[in-house]
Amino acid sequence: MKTKLHILTLVLLSTLISCGQPSRKKENSVVTKDTLQTSLSKKEKERLEKRRAIEEQDYADSLRLDKILQDALKIANQNIGKDKFVEKYEISPDSISVSVEINLDYHFTKTNPHLIVRRNEPSAIYIDIYTKGENKFEKVVSHEQWTMTYVNDTIQDINGDGLNDFVVNWYGANGCCLKAFSNVYLLRQDKKAFSDNFEFINPTFSPREKIIRGVCYGHPGETEMYKYKWNGEKVDTLEYVSYERNEKGKTGKIIISTDRPYGDKFKTLKVLNSVPTEYKKIEGYDWFTGNGYE
Repeated sequence: MKTKLHILTLVLLSTLISCGQPSRKKENSVVTKDTLQTSLSKKEKERLEKRRAIEEQDYADSLRLDKILQDALKIANQNIGKDKFVEKYEISPDSISVSVEINLDYHFTKTNPHLIVRRNEPSAIYIDIYTKGENKFEKVVSHEQWTMTYVNDTIQDINGDGLNDFVVNWYGANGCCLKAFSNVYLLRQDKKAFSDNFEFINPTFSPREKIIRGVCYGHPGETEMYKYKWNGEKVDTLEYVSYERNEKGKTGKIIISTDRPYGDKFKTLKVLNSVPTEYKKIEGYDWFTGNGYE
């Protein structure tokens, strides 16, 4: 009888212990889950706060820069009766120095003056171009460029139509390879307005031919060249140039195609023994061949 009582006691203790264990594991699980949720909520809150702070700063910067532009336009409007006018000054709202240049002149044609307003601050350059009307200036170009990437801007006939265009040249801050860019705004036939922005990578412009030749983005000796042609306010792709390759590498042949070798519209037009002469003088040709970069 005493032995049976001992056995019964052991069974009851085992049952109580086994029933208690899941309860403790569940409590630990809940605590871990709650801690994780709290941690995630805190990180999300911090992310949202940072995002809000950035948006507020961007908005403040936008207001500051817009006021500087409006003040510059007031000065320009006071001189709208002139065909040529230049004024330069610096202003430091919010302790951020901004250089301003107001330049009214026959920049693009001999018959229609344009106003160019530049705002240079430490992080960016803002260029706004206006056509001059009878009693007001109308914006026709607005370009923003990160100061770190800006190279220069020029006024020249890019597409060979006899009209001077506006071109901003810059160099990419990120990436491994040759990345000289040009943003082109074409002056329209009314000699007042401009086209939308055309962006080219590593271009060499030939206005006489109405052609753009250039080197695509990629490692030296492993990328392609392109050839485009102006078609009004459009650009037609004429061809791409690349090295023929097999499992051993370059074969020594040159492929002229409708697209880059991995493009959806790739089609071989012809295979040559050497690169056409017209490409050998463009900016970045050595990058295409890889000579000097081995």
